[in-house]
Amino acid sequence: MLTIKIKVSLFTVLLVGILFSYQTIKAQVQLNNEYKSNIDWPLFMSRHDLIWEELPLQWNEGAFVGNGQIGMMIYVNQKDNNITFHIGRQDVTEHRKAPDKKSSIGVFGANGFNDFTRFDIGKMTLQPTGKILSCSIRQNLWDAEIVAHFVTEAGALDFVASCPYNNNVNVVEVSSTEKTTASNSFQWAFKPGRAFPPRMATKGDSSASYVRNPSPVLYEKDGYHYCEQTLTAGGDYATVWKEVQSKTNNKSTFYMTTANEIPAAKQSVIKGKQNIDEVMNGSLEKAKAANRNWWHAFYQKSFLSIPDAKMESFYWIQLYKMATCSRPDAPAVDLFGPYFRISTWPFHWWNLNIQLAYWPVYASNHLELGENFITIVDDNFETLLKRQQEKTLGDFAWAMHNYYWQFSYAGDWKSLKEKWLPKAEKIAQVYQTKLTRNASGKLEIVPLGSPEYKGFETFPNTNYNHAILRWLLNTLITVNDKTNAGSKDVAVWKQTLADLTPYPVDANGLMIGSNQPVDMSHRHFSHLLALYPLFQLNPDNKEDKDLVVKSVKHWHQIEKGKALAGYSFTGASLLYNSLGMGNESLEIMHQFLGDSTRASRILTNTFYVESGGKNPVIETPLSGAAGVMTFLLQSWGSKIRIFPALPDTWKEASFDKLRAEGGFLVSASRKEGKTEWVQVKSLAGEPCVVKVGDWTNMVSNDKNIRITKTAIPGEFIVELKKGQQVLLLPSKNAGAITLSAIKNDKKYFNAYGVKKGQQIKGNQFWAE
Repeated sequence: MLTIKIKVSLFTVLLVGILFSYQTIKAQVQLNNEYKSNIDWPLFMSRHDLIWEELPLQWNEGAFVGNGQIGMMIYVNQKDNNITFHIGRQDVTEHRKAPDKKSSIGVFGANGFNDFTRFDIGKMTLQPTGKILSCSIRQNLWDAEIVAHFVTEAGALDFVASCPYNNNVNVVEVSSTEKTTASNSFQWAFKPGRAFPPRMATKGDSSASYVRNPSPVLYEKDGYHYCEQTLTAGGDYATVWKEVQSKTNNKSTFYMTTANEIPAAKQSVIKGKQNIDEVMNGSLEKAKAANRNWWHAFYQKSFLSIPDAKMESFYWIQLYKMATCSRPDAPAVDLFGPYFRISTWPFHWWNLNIQLAYWPVYASNHLELGENFITIVDDNFETLLKRQQEKTLGDFAWAMHNYYWQFSYAGDWKSLKEKWLPKAEKIAQVYQTKLTRNASGKLEIVPLGSPEYKGFETFPNTNYNHAILRWLLNTLITVNDKTNAGSKDVAVWKQTLADLTPYPVDANGLMIGSNQPVDMSHRHFSHLLALYPLFQLNPDNKEDKDLVVKSVKHWHQIEKGKALAGYSFTGASLLYNSLGMGNESLEIMHQFLGDSTRASRILTNTFYVESGGKNPVIETPLSGAAGVMTFLLQSWGSKIRIFPALPDTWKEASFDKLRAEGGFLVSASRKEGKTEWVQVKSLAGEPCVVKVGDWTNMVSNDKNIRITKTAIPGEFIVELKKGQQVLLLPSKNAGAITLSAIKNDKKYFNAYGVKKGQQIKGNQFWAE
């Protein structure tokens, strides 16, 4: 099979243009350098708010709010007649193999199930006087607040819940009209979680050798309530809360926080009280105003609107979700973020989960949400590589693609040279020990894992590792050349690429390995990484495209797809979009959002669960948000592709300040099936090739910016310096230049929450 390298030098592109159809297009019209925005942000975001018409009766139906470090999932416990606020903090983990740190993740030999597992902090409950009958809840995305109204047999109870971004405090403002003879019609109570490995809770407590952590200590002092949890390894974390009554009866403000000063001892209770005091003494209204301002600025860093109201809402909810789960000074996102619950998988997983979780941060222009991924790799690189240098080597090597994207989307070659390159070189050295020469002199990859296929079996020449190794070596060569790094192994990398055996294929397309076809339904798309996200197979090459199309169809059709999971659908959508097959991608996304994903399901609050609803895994819906963006913008192969995979039914679409690799901010609008305009801003001064499939010509709003048409239809070289911005048009008669939201049918607005008749039948939780 012929594989064409995608990354083409600017010189080559220019030369092709000269030989075939060189044409310099001079701007013939002077236009404003900016388009006009018609977006009413509060109104636009309100159509994506989650709305509950029925009681959320469990975690799987709850409303959620967080600030990237702490957060809470809110639902109703009918049995105990309370409103449950299941609270979480991402860095509350076991650390018994690293007493001087918050987590043992960086210790070789430490086990995620016991040694750096997440802990369940607990549930705060709000109990009204009367039996809870019904509710109306709105999760206000624009302000990042939950507004709730509950009807009880004794009246009504209302609250507003928030988690101010600059304060690690959950705030609930409560008012009640319930009739009661008691001094207060509602009561708060705390049920501590267990500082015990959740895996043991789900699989049965059979580990006699596990030394349990002490029971928590609860007490009250000076109007503050404390739950102090000491750990056997040393230090403690603490949940602190305080209720401030209003002068008006049956109205109060409730503050709760979890502080984690591990490895220090007896400091978490002090820090927790300080967190609450800072909000109370500094004025709650100021904290809420600052929180709203942060969220308003966050959303406006980028924009997209598509003619599919439900999918559009899904995208914006995922963006909100990711920001409630990730911030630069918090741990990397695991399977829960701050929305922890008892689960079989209570820590980071590297064979797909952490990679997919971060996919939406790059093109959405929210690289700040990816900084903690860089931190977890930087802080634990040697341990992680050593831990996974055998059959799971590909998992950690794949994670380094996220690491690469973080800086590639920023156009930050300095960080690629200083931070990514040395790590990638070490992984490449390990891969060299996994290669063996066959009788023909070609290099084969020794048996390694292909995630989850037949459990943890190994196979020779896995396409998973073939794709990762090819990407790793090609990118090492590119970064070395671009930055003049002088790497000593360049010749080895080039020779390895030249000597590698081809990808194993059969009549159904890409195989798992050279001795293992895709002969059963399987949820993971590891054997397809050569297309997305690594682009070592070229969608512009017919042979490569035909191979991938055949492979994806076989993957989804074998055994009628009985083993497919949610990310099998988001992955297929991304693959189809990469191939420019928007119709097929749209169909796959509708299946995913329509909850036809068999053993696993997307929930009505957009969370995703497996194992009969018992195990939440956050990465799948987040990867779906990345898929939505690839309908509109792609930037693989050193080209910025505008509307590369729009379905035939999408005659309109718009986006603003999405990111492309190389450090570009890109905006565009499409109406009546035609691309109206494109705006590109270069943040790093990288070569800029823009492809607009339905344009035969391109004019600039700046006569000083040179545009060159290449031999490839719809493709143009735009010469931008660092900091330059250009508005691009198909002709000088472009008319009004505006950015607008798509006018979708209002009946499809606010699709998420729990609507009438949507409550899940049966509780989906592990016994606690």
